[in-house]
Amino acid sequence: MSSCCSSIPPVTAEYTPKGSWTELNGLKTYVTGPEDAKTSLLFLYDIFGFGPQILQGADLIASQGYRVTMPDFLKGDHPTMAMFQPGGEESRAVYFSKFPGKAATQSPAVTEALKAIKTPSVSKVAIAGFCWGYKAMALAEGLKTVDAIIGVHPTFPDASDADNFDAPTLIISTSGEDPAVIDAIHKGVDAKLPGKNVFHHFADRIHGFAGSRADLNDPVKREAYAEAYQIIVKFLKDTL
Repeated sequence: MSSCCSSIPPVTAEYTPKGSWTELNGLKTYVTGPEDAKTSLLFLYDIFGFGPQILQGADLIASQGYRVTMPDFLKGDHPTMAMFQPGGEESRAVYFSKFPGKAATQSPAVTEALKAIKTPSVSKVAIAGFCWGYKAMALAEGLKTVDAIIGVHPTFPDASDADNFDAPTLIISTSGEDPAVIDAIHKGVDAKLPGKNVFHHFADRIHGFAGSRADLNDPVKREAYAEAYQIIVKFLKDTL
């Protein structure tokens, strides 16, 4: 591992977030990292919201000098685990069919958040979407204004997502996504920005391994989680 990405803090199973809570555009928001950072990153969490694994991930990125902002775009209306168990198909379909779960409905809020974090002292803006957050990011009109795009184990990926990716892009995929679709996105962004994109596949990791489904008590899974954030940090340092 290169020195630029090996300096993130150790990942721990028991974690106390290092950031603080505020409000952004009326949304409860977690912020972490130096207030005078030149690069600001908007973090779109996965569907389960402010889990300790997601907050630790935000802090890992922030530890490298980035200001990370994570609004509660779902406004506390997160799905229950029962929706993802046998028998939960109908309630899950309803949740994802309307606001706030339908990713496309988040475009105005994501766009306004991107505007808000681009303060006069900020020279670069990045965005990261995990699982559901990936799709909300991919469909946001404001995505055209960012300087770097990060998608981690994307939910509902589609080849057309590449049409909205006009900045250097990092995609971290797993065994839970269709390789053909991820490859199509890769080809689409490389056609526009050859040599500036990174696609990393964790063939032995499940969808959500770097987010709320991360089992940080397992040393192998904890190492994979840490590697994902090392890849993210390296991409940001190489790109911005």
